[in-house]
Amino acid sequence: MSPLTAPALYPIARIKVANSEVKTFLFIADAIARASEPGQFVMVWNPGVDEIPISIADVSGGGEQIELAIADRGDCTHSLHQKHEGDLIGLRGPYGRGFRIHGSRICIVGGGYGVAPLLFVAKRARELGKDITVLVGARSESELLYVAEFQDIGCDVRVATEDGSQGFRGVVTELLLSTLRGEDFDQVLCCGPELMMKRVCGITKRAGIPTQIAVERIVKCGCGACGACDLGGYRVCTEGPVFDAEELEGTEFGCWKRAKSGKRIKINNNNTNCGSGLSSVPSPEFTPEYEPLLETHLCGIEFPNPIANAAGFGVSGKLLYRYAIAGAGALVTKSVGVREQEGYPNPTFFEVAPQTQTYVNAMGLPNPGIRDYGPEIEDAKRANVPLILSVFARDVEESREVAKVALNYPIEMLEFNASCPHSDFVSMENNPKLLRSIIRAIREVIHPHHIPLAVKLSPNIGDIAGLAMTLERAGADAITAVNTVICRPIDRTLDIPILGNPTGYGGKSGRALTAGGKQVVFSLYEELKIPIIAVGGIFSAKDVIDYARNGASLFQIGSALVTQGHGIFKRIKEDLKEYIRNNGYKNIGELVGEAHRR
Repeated sequence: MSPLTAPALYPIARIKVANSEVKTFLFIADAIARASEPGQFVMVWNPGVDEIPISIADVSGGGEQIELAIADRGDCTHSLHQKHEGDLIGLRGPYGRGFRIHGSRICIVGGGYGVAPLLFVAKRARELGKDITVLVGARSESELLYVAEFQDIGCDVRVATEDGSQGFRGVVTELLLSTLRGEDFDQVLCCGPELMMKRVCGITKRAGIPTQIAVERIVKCGCGACGACDLGGYRVCTEGPVFDAEELEGTEFGCWKRAKSGKRIKINNNNTNCGSGLSSVPSPEFTPEYEPLLETHLCGIEFPNPIANAAGFGVSGKLLYRYAIAGAGALVTKSVGVREQEGYPNPTFFEVAPQTQTYVNAMGLPNPGIRDYGPEIEDAKRANVPLILSVFARDVEESREVAKVALNYPIEMLEFNASCPHSDFVSMENNPKLLRSIIRAIREVIHPHHIPLAVKLSPNIGDIAGLAMTLERAGADAITAVNTVICRPIDRTLDIPILGNPTGYGGKSGRALTAGGKQVVFSLYEELKIPIIAVGGIFSAKDVIDYARNGASLFQIGSALVTQGHGIFKRIKEDLKEYIRNNGYKNIGELVGEAHRR
């Protein structure tokens, strides 16, 4: 089973009460179980409610069963606690990077329901013949988790309760300090509340013990596409959830987290190591590579190369910065509006079928709001490549307000998202009269400051070329094409929409857009005098070349980042330079519109 596919339904095979807050759920899911490693997680779809990440607590039954320990902590988990054996639950995964076991003596430290993923790694370590000491912490005896299970597999288990109802009286980090005074370990593995884990990292760093931490963040897509789980440049769903303690230094770990909107929220007001307010530890200033074969000029802006990310692939400035380090010649932000919004419940992003590289999403435009987006722009600008701020609005007044705030930021271009097919308001491209007014209003605000405006359109309207011509007359400086194609995936067993959008609608992206997007760009170039920015199904240098020959000058990569990672920027650049040299061109600009000249 590909971990990127839509959730598959499994009946609950067994439910057990584990403690006062946690129930364990057993599923016979052999494909997931066989692929699972300790520390990984699955996305659990509670149909009609939400989809949430849950760590895999155990694999059993000869590698056919997975156990999930779920605490009653929110609407989705509370609803799961009302389920019965035999009820259908959607699962997809496993996701992420798990624990890596080293040495012969290992100390496992768990707090609260964070103990759940540690049982799996303890079992694996015991199978490898490791000597395991487990420190389990909770507020009281009634909240202890998996103590008997750790003992049954031969671990030395020590308990800490804050009220002294069992074992050591105090928090588990105090028990760890006491333990380390008389014992040596080759490795510490930890999961629990974040501030507890932060203290563990400090203790083990002073003791010189290599430590791995399983971090919890909001997860939406599960495959590194949306960046909702960003940890200051790292994506928890792909590069975590297990990190070496050293990797977490300089990130937001233990300092601040993100709301569902992506807005930064401080979690520790007393930690002097967290910097000022919600500011990131600054990344080093980056100087982009000079690449004369790929250097591009568009709307008065100089791009070191014409390859960028697509809007929506990362809310954080640290993640955008990493795109530039990997080779992107421009950065495009998450679409932001006037006010903060959380977006839709999950599922919000998945692959429509295994190995198709075609995806569907309904994020619902989650964003911190334009006024709170400044820290992300500050982080991204340290990459020193052109920054394109993607924005959206519901009406003229909102668009004018967004544009005015945008002037406070060091951006090179504004891209107006007129075509999201799953927002909570009708896409602007469906109301050409209103869209013209919005473009004029934004232009009046930003043009005196020499900031050009691109407008992003989709194939969901009948005459995209006609609308683009109208927007050109209204003052648009460029057209971005194409946005996602509207769709509504259905689970045939339950006969309900899979996406969390209340209407069930989302946008299809990836390979399914490649051919159609190239044709749209060809038709736009025939009619427009302003430049075209291509997006939609770009997976290779050949796709870039085709789009360029059809008329595009700048190229945004989105879905390909899911399967090919950040390395796609460098791979495409190198392949483009080889093509340009081998075919006698002096610069990629000579390719633009070539299909119309032959």
